[in-house]
Amino acid sequence: MKTRTYLFLMAAAILIPVVLAFWIGVSMLLDWERESRIRRVQETARATALLVDREIAVAEALLRTIASSEALGEQNYQRVYRLARRLNGDGALSWTTLIDDSGRQLFNTLKPYEPEAPGVVRPFAAELLRRNQVQVTGYFPSGPSGRPAVAVNVPSPPDGARRYVVSQVFDARFFERVFASGALEPGWLVGIFDARGVTIARSRGGAQAAGKPMHPEMRAAAAQAGSGVLRHTTHEGVEVYGIHTRSKASGWTVVIGVPVAEIESAARTAATYAALALILLMGLAIFVAVFLGNKLSAALQQAGSVANSLARGAVARPRPTRVEEVDALLDGLHFTSQALSRESAARQALQHEREQLLLSEQRARRQAEAQSRAKDGFLAMLGHELRNPLAAISGAMSVLEMPNIKPEQAANARAISRRQMRHLTRIVDDLLDVQRILSGKIVLQRAPVDLGEVLRACVEAKRLVDGGSHHWEVDLQAAPVEGDRTRLEQVVDNLLHNAIKYTPAGGSIAVGCKVEGGNVVVEVRDTGVGIAPELLPVIFDVLVQGPTSIDRAQGGLGLGLALVKELTALHGGTVSVHSDGHGKGCTFTVGLPVHAGADPQASAAGQAASLDPA
Repeated sequence: MKTRTYLFLMAAAILIPVVLAFWIGVSMLLDWERESRIRRVQETARATALLVDREIAVAEALLRTIASSEALGEQNYQRVYRLARRLNGDGALSWTTLIDDSGRQLFNTLKPYEPEAPGVVRPFAAELLRRNQVQVTGYFPSGPSGRPAVAVNVPSPPDGARRYVVSQVFDARFFERVFASGALEPGWLVGIFDARGVTIARSRGGAQAAGKPMHPEMRAAAAQAGSGVLRHTTHEGVEVYGIHTRSKASGWTVVIGVPVAEIESAARTAATYAALALILLMGLAIFVAVFLGNKLSAALQQAGSVANSLARGAVARPRPTRVEEVDALLDGLHFTSQALSRESAARQALQHEREQLLLSEQRARRQAEAQSRAKDGFLAMLGHELRNPLAAISGAMSVLEMPNIKPEQAANARAISRRQMRHLTRIVDDLLDVQRILSGKIVLQRAPVDLGEVLRACVEAKRLVDGGSHHWEVDLQAAPVEGDRTRLEQVVDNLLHNAIKYTPAGGSIAVGCKVEGGNVVVEVRDTGVGIAPELLPVIFDVLVQGPTSIDRAQGGLGLGLALVKELTALHGGTVSVHSDGHGKGCTFTVGLPVHAGADPQASAAGQAASLDPA
C-alpha cells in the first residue's frame, strides 16, 4: 500500500475511538455542566451569606464600640446618642437603641433625643445581660407601623457600674442591597430566612413575603443540613433548584432558587457546542491528513527519482523540499547552530544577571547591616539620654525627701529637676516632631513672619542661657517670609543649640540674616569642633548609615539637624552646611523665599539688628 493509504488508516484508527468516546462524553458533559452550574450557584449562595455575615459583623463591631465607650460608662446618654447617630449615617434602614439593665429603652436614633421621655420596656434585656452574649434575632414587626425588622443585641461589659444592651435594628429592606449584587442573575429568586424559617427579605415580592414561613420542603431540607440543593416547586408554581446555605454569624438561611429550565438549557447548550466543536475538529483532521499525505507522497516520489538518478550515475539537483532527508538534515543542523548560539548568549546573559543579583544582594545586606547598627546605636543613645536626666531627677527627689533639708538644698534639687525635665521634654519633642514630619502629619500655620525678629528673640534667649561662655556676633536685617513662626523658631533654636553645644567656652558664634534677590539667607557660623568630610553628605539624615554622627559622639539623639532639614523643606527652603574639618568650625546656611506680599526694597534696606556683640 502507498504511504498515503497508511496515513488514512492511521487517521481512521485515531478518529473512530474518538467518535465513540464522544457519545459517552456528551452525556457526562450534560451531568457535569448541570453540576457545575449548581456549584456556581452554591458559591454565590455562600458569598451572599458572607455578605449578610459581614453586615452583622460590622453592626456588632459598631455596637461594641458604643457599649465600651467612655460616654456610656459616664452615663452621658446624649453623647452616646450622638455617637450612635454618627455611626448610623443617614439611619434610613437601620437604627440604634439603648436599653438599661431594667429593660427601659433610653433612646432610639430614629427619634430626636429626649432625656426625660419615658422609655419603652424591653423585657429581653435582663436575660441577655445574664447570659452576656451577643444575640442576632429573627424576624419581628418593629414599631407602631409593624415594619419587618431584625436586630443585633450587644450587652455592655460586665465591669461597668451599670449595664446596658445596645441594639442595632435593621429594616428588612436593608438586606435588599445583597440582592443588588452583580453575582445574582435577574431570573433567580433569592430569600433570607431566620432560624425559625420565617422570611426576612426576598428579591421579588419582599414586602408581601416578609414574616411568612419558608416552603415546607425547603425548611425540612435546611433543618437537616446547613447547605444543600433541593429540586422543588415554589409558591408561584415555578420548578426550581433551591440552593440553600446557613449563615454562621446569625443562623439565618440564604436560599437561591434557579429555574430548572435555566440549568438544563445551559447544560444542553454546552453539549451542543461540544458536538459542533468535535465535528469541526474531525473535518479539520481529515483535511490535514489528506493534505499531508499528498505532500509526503510527492516528497517520497521525488526522493525515489533522485535515488534512481544517482543509481544511473546522473547528478540531479532536486527542488528543495521540507520532507527530503538531506534538506531536513541541513535545516536541522542550521537550526541546531542557531539554538546553540542562542543558548550561549542566554548563558552569558544569565551569568551577568547572576553577578548583578549577587552585587545587589551584597549591597542590600551591607545596607541592612548598617541600618541595624544605626538602630542599635540610636536605641542605646536613647536609653543613655533618658537614663541620665531620670537619674538626676531621682537623686533630686531623694534629696527632697531627706528630713531637715536646708532650703538652699531643696531649691537646688528643684532646679535640677526642672532642668532635667526640660531636657527630657526636648528629647521627647524631637522624637515626636521627627515622627510627625516623616509620616506627613505636620501642618504649617502659615502667616507673614519677620525672620530677623525670630532670630533676634532666639539669640537673646540663647545668650542668657550661654551665660557669657561664648563671644557672639549678630548682624540681622528685616527678613519677611511666610511660614509657621513656631516651626521657624524651632529651626533657629536647633541651629543655635548646636553652635553652643559644639563650640568650646571662649569660642565665637556669628549669626547673620540678610535678603539676597528673592531669598532670605540665614547663616550660623561657629569656631567649634567642626565636621568630618565623610559626615557632611549625611549630617541632616535620621539614623544615617556610616560613621557615627557628631551628635551622638557628644551626646544627644542626632535629631535636631534632621528637624531643621525637614521643617525648612516644608517652608519651601533649603539648608546646607560647610566645614573645613575637625577643629575648624562649621557654617550652616538656611535659605527661604521672601514673602511675596512684602516690599523687596524695604526688606533689603532694613536696618541691622540692635544686638551688641558680646
